Amino acid sequence: MRRRESFDGMDAPLLVIFDFDNTLIDSHISFAELRGALIDLWVSAAPLPQPRDALLRLPIRDIVNHALAASPALGAQIWAIVEAFEAAGLEGATAMPHARAVLEALAARGARLAVLTNNARAATVRALHDLGLAPLFALTITRDETSVLKPDPAGVHLIVQRLGPVEETYLVGDSWIDGQAAHAAGIRFIGVGPRRGEVEARGVTPWAWVADLRGLLDLNLCG
Repeated sequence: MRRRESFDGMDAPLLVIFDFDNTLIDSHISFAELRGALIDLWVSAAPLPQPRDALLRLPIRDIVNHALAASPALGAQIWAIVEAFEAAGLEGATAMPHARAVLEALAARGARLAVLTNNARAATVRALHDLGLAPLFALTITRDETSVLKPDPAGVHLIVQRLGPVEETYLVGDSWIDGQAAHAAGIRFIGVGPRRGEVEARGVTPWAWVADLRGLLDLNLCG
């Protein structure tokens, strides 16, 4: 694959995929409390297969799947809990600092932009629209479009399929779940924000890490 020193004016665009919560949007979803609420519901219907502390380290996707396998009748209650936490966390949410300016700069350099989130589509699209970010993205993939959620790479593959071919693909996110999805998909992971230690403790090695979104503009995204 041919490399360039910069991606200004390139003929094969980059694809930059962004996580949603705490990457683009300063949401306030308490994922730790959500995990706890789902485990509380699970244990009300079936014995837990592992200690609670071990289950709290799992992706929400895995907790949901295990709880459904133990008691399929919990489905409606599980998704009601998830959606309630999402709605509460997105209420009054704002764009992350510099998000619009950075997205516009990337688009001006020829990058295709996409969103990949485990959140529901309606709430995600509404937030992006309300904050004026929706027109900047060529594609938004939520849990409604892919049956297998991050850290599985299915959503990444779907975006690449729809928006490719491109010269290089990156996933920008704040969590180890994003990093694992990127690595499993064979693309580069760029971490953002204050959680680098937590991410690396999970065995995820980022291609790069930036303090905030402005740092993306200083990276050699074709190198």
